[in-house]
Amino acid sequence: MTKTSKELKAIQNAIQKYIDKHEGDVQFVGSFMAFEGENSNVVDDLVMAYGFKDILLLDLKEILKNIKKEEEFVNW
Repeated sequence: MTKTSKELKAIQNAIQKYIDKHEGDVQFVGSFMAFEGENSNVVDDLVMAYGFKDILLLDLKEILKNIKKEEEFVNW
């Protein structure tokens, strides 16, 4: 178990403000990870999802489809 950094806490706070601003009428999936060292140990991570399950599953399918089209590194 890694300790959540202040930067990830700031991201969580910003996301909560976004949810509040739109009165919960939002949907998102996300994953943040930071690695360290020769073995790429995870030193900071956060995986999250918010929204209706059916919409989240559609979103994840679309993300996976688009990632498969990419080469080795994805940045969009």
